[in-house]
Amino acid sequence: MAEAPGRLELLGNHVDYNGGLVLAGAIDRVVAIASSEAGGHATVEVIAGDVASDAVTIRIDDCRDWSTTSDEIGPVDYARGLIASLLSRDLEVHGGLQLSIAGNVPIGFGMSSSAGLCVALVLTLACTEPEARDIVAIARETEHRCGSPVGAMDQSASVAGGVILFDGRDASYTALDPDLGDFVFAVADSGITHALGTSSYPARVAESQEALGIIKAAATPNLGSLGEMTPESWEMARSELAGRLSSVLESRVDHVVSEVARVRLGIEAVRTADWETFGRLMTESGRSSNQDYDISHPRVEELVDELLEIDGVAGARMMGGGEGGPALALIHRETVPQVAATLERGFFQRNPSHLQGDRLQVCAFGPGARIDRL
Repeated sequence: MAEAPGRLELLGNHVDYNGGLVLAGAIDRVVAIASSEAGGHATVEVIAGDVASDAVTIRIDDCRDWSTTSDEIGPVDYARGLIASLLSRDLEVHGGLQLSIAGNVPIGFGMSSSAGLCVALVLTLACTEPEARDIVAIARETEHRCGSPVGAMDQSASVAGGVILFDGRDASYTALDPDLGDFVFAVADSGITHALGTSSYPARVAESQEALGIIKAAATPNLGSLGEMTPESWEMARSELAGRLSSVLESRVDHVVSEVARVRLGIEAVRTADWETFGRLMTESGRSSNQDYDISHPRVEELVDELLEIDGVAGARMMGGGEGGPALALIHRETVPQVAATLERGFFQRNPSHLQGDRLQVCAFGPGARIDRL
């Protein structure tokens, strides 16, 4: 049995693939894969009861160089992508397995169910368990093969467990041990699901790379990534660009630079347990993600605005890839019931959801990915 958690992106939206810093935490919700020997070594059988009732048999050799040609991606596609990623590294695939995939990380909810799935698939299908850094790289490549050009933060959080400071420059991370005191993180359902492969996520990645190329050519040739710029160095570079960047690309860079600066302030707030300040930084992050990076959704922003009007909410923002998914809120623990009740009478009543269960969910930080061989 392999388990890998989803994650909360606490601060640092869309900066991992831009070489920036991110504060993230693995949560107490997992994707789980039970596997058993089914005989033979040339195939893998996959069933994902949460999304489909039929088992699908995958021929391992058919997955060489596989990448998706469809916008519709499901667990079987991730299994194909994972096998392709292992084969591309000349790593042996554990054939002859029957996989049953389930979990309690909501799909399309901005909590990286796909990263959890890919990490759990690595642990299940690699004959020799890779090192943590390689698990992250293989899982990330799998998401790329499935149409989502993500950074390595989601997979790193799932592998590491707990709260981490992720550094997009080299995909390294440092474990943190925050004392939340009287506060909790919670996710609130907007009723709008999202899928990275069909969202503007790939376009934002391309825009970031375009902006980086222009800045390097015209102003800062040794710049490795947008996330390396400080607000001061960005202003100096901007003055040298003489209009070479469009207003759209300038806004994208504004977000990345200001977001990394917020993460640096957030690190100190975490270390000093100054959660009121952290909440303010979260709210500023969400506004920048919406206005400068244009990656939120009107329904999510309506939910954020309503959360911020409720006593006990220290901060709220969109989270994850954007254009749907939940809002992340930092809430004083004793006011959670009041916050939930207020949303039930207001936003949740006005905006139905297909999800089952509570639409405001408090998340605790949990352990990283693991496999138990019975």
